[in-house]
Amino acid sequence: MIDVIPALTILGLILILGFVGNYIFNRTQIPSIVWLLLFGLIVGYVFRFQDINQELLRAISGFFSAIAIVIILFDGGINIDLHQLFKGAPRGLLLTVTGFCLSILATMTIMITLASTGVINIALETSVVIGIALGAIIGGTSSPIVIPLANRLKNLQDKTKMVLSIESIITDPLAIVVFLAAFFMITSGEANVAGGVNRLVSTFSVGAVVGVLLGGIWLPVMHHIRKEQFSYVVTLAVAFLIYSLTESWWTGAGAISCLMFGLVLGNGKKILKMINYHGIGFEMDQQTKQSHALISFVMRTFFFVFLGIMVTIQEVKFEFIVIGILILIVLLILRYLAVILSTHRGGFEKDDKQSMAVMMPRGLAAAILAITYGPQLVDRGLPSLDGFYEGIAFVIILGTAIICTVGVSIICHFEMKKLKTSEKSTNNEDVEVAFENKK
Repeated sequence: MIDVIPALTILGLILILGFVGNYIFNRTQIPSIVWLLLFGLIVGYVFRFQDINQELLRAISGFFSAIAIVIILFDGGINIDLHQLFKGAPRGLLLTVTGFCLSILATMTIMITLASTGVINIALETSVVIGIALGAIIGGTSSPIVIPLANRLKNLQDKTKMVLSIESIITDPLAIVVFLAAFFMITSGEANVAGGVNRLVSTFSVGAVVGVLLGGIWLPVMHHIRKEQFSYVVTLAVAFLIYSLTESWWTGAGAISCLMFGLVLGNGKKILKMINYHGIGFEMDQQTKQSHALISFVMRTFFFVFLGIMVTIQEVKFEFIVIGILILIVLLILRYLAVILSTHRGGFEKDDKQSMAVMMPRGLAAAILAITYGPQLVDRGLPSLDGFYEGIAFVIILGTAIICTVGVSIICHFEMKKLKTSEKSTNNEDVEVAFENKK
């Protein structure tokens, strides 16, 4: 068992660090992820010298991860602006699909290569599905980092900010759903890619229908109880019920139903206008969204620190760290390729493309999937991969956060340099004109 006082002390420090990290991020360009992961490593190192029940930690994380998945997906839905989505959909969706698919193909290729050369002791057929699962875990960018950072960069075009925002909002739900499909393939023994794709399409269809239908039903109810104290809690409770009931009926569909439920509530006025409803439009208010953002902050802070703790306690193999660095390098190269493909003939400036290339921080979805489902995959007869998913997720999350921070700082530095040079040139021209006029 875990001693209550040290646990509460650590929890308090985690929340304070989360606030400080967010404060630093709002005034600099350093994501709070970096501090949270490093703090997790320190706490985990201290825990190594104590008798800690890892199974208990995983059980706790399993419960909180289910809550966090609902919150992530619901958050993604209510923050998708349908108008902006349709306006920037072609390029945004192209970058999302291209980047995500390249991530899966890259990790799958690397896993097949490692399995065939004997570096990792797994069957060649299993390496394909494991590669897909790993690619899904690390395939999405983090909207809490990307959106504020993109809006803060004054040199970016509006369409670039829109594309980056659409990608970061959509990839988390996409990663969760694709991973759950791969997880089902592995745990059920049906390592059939065609069957997995078929199930993925069915999962999207079932989840979308349930989410939109229930969202339409709850929308007027939410409007009528909006002035009641703690009305947001009821809406969140309904989201939990929708996820659990849909998930128990169709594995994986709960994720999509939550996403679509949030999308309907967050875009009620636009949806009602689309169906020619002429009454008073209603949707989730800003105060409710703020309440949800607070819960998202707590979950995000907890899981990043928890990932660092698990990496240290499990003593992740050094070769997994090396594999993570290799995947990180490949992802950076493929990110540039995805940006080139998605911005082709789109009128994007060179600086915008460079910013898009480094805006690839991974976030909460990767941490949750690695912590919660990684050990379950290992338990399915893959003892040689103990700590594999947690270790690689840690490297990718930390590495992409550093790449984003350093890359954006360098781009901003050169942008400021260009701006100063331009201002100096303009001032010189004004002086010359004034001198000529005086003559």
